[in-house]
Amino acid sequence: MSTAPRGARERATVTTDGPELVVTRTFDAPADLVFEVMTTPEHVRRWWGAGHGEVTVCEIDLREGGAWHFAQRAGSSGEEVSFSGHYRTIERPGHLVHTERFDNLESPYSLVDTTYTENEGRTHLRAVITYDSPETVQMVVESGMEGGLQSSYDAVDDVLAELSSR
Repeated sequence: MSTAPRGARERATVTTDGPELVVTRTFDAPADLVFEVMTTPEHVRRWWGAGHGEVTVCEIDLREGGAWHFAQRAGSSGEEVSFSGHYRTIERPGHLVHTERFDNLESPYSLVDTTYTENEGRTHLRAVITYDSPETVQMVVESGMEGGLQSSYDAVDDVLAELSSR
């Protein structure tokens, strides 16, 4: 568990192990609220790809077997990037499993297994993302995904703070 004071910006930790990429981050909000912000289109539009362009598509059919699709037009180049997948397990607020792929390259699907563990009103997120190979993990890391992840999670903090103050 993080020792940062409540309200301080946390940084996500990203580690790799073979075909897996593991992301951990603690949010200053209850698990049910973090889950809601991560899975509700009106909230996802505010944090996904934060600062990197305009979200053009945010579709979420939050049920086991349901699909999701997010796209964004990059502010600098105008190029649209698109990601999609399907939900496999939904156990609100503690566990979400879904597939994900980068549509622009028609990449293979990865499997994202995320747990949300609440302790004293704070939520620890742990996402284990399993790719088809260690080489794909390396490609993802080298793509700059960590910078985008950090800015997106900072934007999640902002949405959580706003919703918590209501």
